[in-house]
Order: sequence, then structure tokens, then C-alpha cells
Amino acid sequence: MFNLRRITITLLMTMILTVPGQLLAQQGHGSAHDTGNIPTQDVLVEGVVVSFAVMANQAHRKMLRDMKMKDDIESGTTHNVTVTLKDQKSDQSITNANVSVRVVDPSGKDQIKSLKYEPSMKSYDAYFSLSDKGRYQILVLAKYGDQKKTAGIYHEVH
Repeated sequence: MFNLRRITITLLMTMILTVPGQLLAQQGHGSAHDTGNIPTQDVLVEGVVVSFAVMANQAHRKMLRDMKMKDDIESGTTHNVTVTLKDQKSDQSITNANVSVRVVDPSGKDQIKSLKYEPSMKSYDAYFSLSDKGRYQILVLAKYGDQKKTAGIYHEVH
């Protein structure tokens, strides 16, 4: 069962990468703004606002402490990637999705992970290693009900 799930995720994420230009050129693409202290980038995909936040683990650890939340940072990682999903019309959070993220580093190597849902934040997140300087591609696949949404951004590590 685990291998089938992994193969399915890999195939779906591969399909996402076959059209990266379309994913990164959605309407409303990349409107960057600051929500509190967490900079986000929003992508509008067929009526769903997908918000991306990428935070270095050190800053994420401080945020978790300040919010009195459990520090669950995964060893061997450098950054937290958080995704929120909202219906554009109703402004309601989508909280019942299966969300996977693929991070492609500047050399083309990728990491694929399923994101964990955090009910108190109404968001999905996972930890990744963004250890090289350069431009990373971050792609998301969200499945809920009978719908699938894909979106992506670029993130620069200095």
C-alpha cells in the first residue's frame, strides 16, 4: 500500500512538472504580501487561493515558541513550507485536502513530501532541505473531494 501511494504521488508530481510554465503563470500569480510576520505568495487556481509561506527553520522555531506550539522541526532540514487553501468566493479554508509538495532545487534534484494538516493554523506544512543558494521551484498538488488543484511558485535562497 505504501509503495502504491508513493508511486501515485510520484506520478502526479511528475505530471505537475511537465507543465511548470502553466503552473507558475496562473491568474493572480505570485502576489506577495505579508501576513503578520510570515511573507506569503498567493496563486489563484480555478477559484482556490493557494498561499505559500517558506520560512527558515530558525525563524519557524521562534514562531512556534512564541505561539506556544510544539517544536516538531525535522532534523536534516533547513526550511518549513506551509500551504493554505481558501475558496475564493466563500473565503472559507479548505481543511480536508490531501496536499503534496515537490521542491526542485537549483541543480534539478527534487524532494516530494505529503504535508501534515495543522488544525490550529488551518494550514498544511512539511520541512525540506533548501541548503543550496539559488532559485527553488515549489509545486503543490491538493486533492479534496473530486477536485485536484496544482500551483507553484519560485523561492530564492540567498
